[in-house]
Amino acid sequence: MDVTELIIWMIGAMLIAIGLPLFYLGRYLSAPESEKKRKVRDIKIIAVVWMAVGVLIYIRVLILILIAKP
Repeated sequence: MDVTELIIWMIGAMLIAIGLPLFYLGRYLSAPESEKKRKVRDIKIIAVVWMAVGVLIYIRVLILILIAKP
């Protein structure tokens, strides 16, 4: 994979990462009051998973940087 493909892949991943919470927020705001508690729980679960994945990615990058340095 060359740098151009990697950059395009990362742009796509970022757009998905931005679009998914906006989609769920829109679903929450358009839901009737009786469904909002369930939808908020779903949004919280997604947020926790995203934060965990983000932390794991940063840890991986830091480990690779520390290992690669002479």
